[in-house]
Amino acid sequence: MKYLLSLLFCCLLSVAAHCQTVSFSFNDYLTFPHSRNLHGISGMEFIPARQEWQLAADRGNYYVFRNLHQITDWVCAPDSVFQTGLYVESVRYDAPTDTYFFSVETDDESYVGFKKHAMPGLGETFGRIPLPHPLPVDRNKGIEALALTPNYLWVAPEAGSVEEARIDNPLIHFYRYKKTGDSVVFDAEFSYEIDRNVCPTDSNEKLGGISEMIALPGDESRLLVLERCYEPTTRSVTAKLYEAQIDEARKKLIKLKDKPAFDFNSRSGFRPDNLEAMTWGEDNDGHKTLFILSDDNISKNQWTQLIILEMK
Repeated sequence: MKYLLSLLFCCLLSVAAHCQTVSFSFNDYLTFPHSRNLHGISGMEFIPARQEWQLAADRGNYYVFRNLHQITDWVCAPDSVFQTGLYVESVRYDAPTDTYFFSVETDDESYVGFKKHAMPGLGETFGRIPLPHPLPVDRNKGIEALALTPNYLWVAPEAGSVEEARIDNPLIHFYRYKKTGDSVVFDAEFSYEIDRNVCPTDSNEKLGGISEMIALPGDESRLLVLERCYEPTTRSVTAKLYEAQIDEARKKLIKLKDKPAFDFNSRSGFRPDNLEAMTWGEDNDGHKTLFILSDDNISKNQWTQLIILEMK
């Protein structure tokens, strides 16, 4: 009997751990003046060991900042910038293998690339990771989201594959690749329920959009998924951060839809811009901080915006 009780106790602990949810509170934000000349930011990664903030622009610029300890440091801190020549949408750094993974989206193709030691400069070669399905790049819907866990690389299409990107289809698939030495190998596809028709006045944005995702540090069982859409007619952004729990048996990402980890439109007097980049910062008084940056589309009517969330 005692062994049965022990087994039951362990099962209950497992279920409780799986049901724990993540939520965030609003910490601070900063809107950059256009004169800061930091535009088109679509990817961001913080590397603690080097105290480096690396920002990727989707028109080829790549920025490296150091010693940013408080939000005001972002306003005038000097940066190191170089050209990749790539329209980068997301960047992730894998410290154990010293490898950079990045997604690229153009009018003709979208892919995931990788390079050891550093991001590629102009004309430098790099590897590509094959995707299992073609993407609707003709509708500006490619790969914008990458996440790294201890064992896997996750890749999320913005609105699904060519076959999936329909307003009447809420299910799309994320692609998971297993780390094997210095490379990654395709492992599985996981279904995910995306919010469609969040921006009804724009025919393309009716598809919804996953603009970034990130793994919880050291956690193989959950992802944080940033969904947003931008309506050009109203110049308004709808954005929510969702927790997605990984159901390994059913190859499904269970999205906590009714209780988002954070709703960027819920704060009175605050309007989010076109949120596209996300990374973990350093702990703040024992609480993990999440940094989110917007892509101003190099437009005088939009802004580069930095938002800091604190995990409860």
